[in-house]
Amino acid sequence: MIYPVILAGGWGERLWPMSTPSRPKQVLTLGGDRSLVGRTLDRVAAAAVTDRALVMTSSQIAETIPVELPGVPAERIIAEPMRKNTAPAIALAAHLLTIEDKDAVMVVLPADHIIGDDDDFRRTIALAADAANELRALMTLGITPSRPDTEYGYIEAGDGAGSGVFKVRRFTEKPDAATAAEFIGAGGYYWNSGMFIWRADVFLEEVAEHLPDVASALAQVTVPVGAPGFTEQMNAFYEETPSISVDYGIMERTERALVVPADFGWDDVGAWSALGRVWPPDERGNSSQGDVVLLDSNDCIAYAEGGVAAAVGVEGLIVVHTPEATIVCPRARAREVRDLLAEVRRRAEELK
Repeated sequence: MIYPVILAGGWGERLWPMSTPSRPKQVLTLGGDRSLVGRTLDRVAAAAVTDRALVMTSSQIAETIPVELPGVPAERIIAEPMRKNTAPAIALAAHLLTIEDKDAVMVVLPADHIIGDDDDFRRTIALAADAANELRALMTLGITPSRPDTEYGYIEAGDGAGSGVFKVRRFTEKPDAATAAEFIGAGGYYWNSGMFIWRADVFLEEVAEHLPDVASALAQVTVPVGAPGFTEQMNAFYEETPSISVDYGIMERTERALVVPADFGWDDVGAWSALGRVWPPDERGNSSQGDVVLLDSNDCIAYAEGGVAAAVGVEGLIVVHTPEATIVCPRARAREVRDLLAEVRRRAEELK
């Protein structure tokens, strides 16, 4: 059986001020008719046991997530008491699933992805799940790149390991523009989607080998999710486990990594610049939502909430207005919105 594990911990600081701690990116619709986290669970529903999904979120936003996932029992929406990156969260989910089902296959899905073709996505998940079960491998989905993007990690595929499945030769984290262009020209490179499929017990074997401190902390969790004492045991686990990503801690070290190339239309909506690919552009290349007026302007991304966002004679800008804040920046510097937010907060603290 395939169990979804949804990673919904952060709140999307690079999409501030549309995304905020009280209204994180995962609960935004971004032009769809359902929140991102809701769509994440919906699209895997035909291939997995969604009422036994595990949702790993944070205590800061835990109250906003259940509203979007009414089919998931409340006790299976796990509020992490502190941020320890992805490896501990996924390891805890794997441990809890093996308590319930020793043969569990888990599909790990970030809550903030946009997928173009849900049917193709489910077919790819089914292929990866079969390979994970038969080969006892750690499967990842590699997205066929459409451009030499420097904001994604890349996976180099090696020899074939079955129908539609390849060994992972190496991971490269966010290369520079020249290297990304070289990868695209060479072929055999894929964007690292951050989506994984594996048997829970096999993943825990790799945790024991490569992250023994995480494995040692897991030994404290002896009861099923939602059982008496679970919260206390989980809190003790997070207190003791180190903070490390699953990419660095496991995937870059394991000999069991395989990649399934995928081309179902994917975007992780990691920054304002991504919305130029999500919101349909007008004839001048402007993408917008809300009460936006752009006069004699080209290639802009604009968003308005609680008022009007207007610009004249500008090009290549991001213009955002909400009741909380107004920001303007070049599209090419969209990733720096997190730094901008940090400076806004620092100045606010100085004024207290």
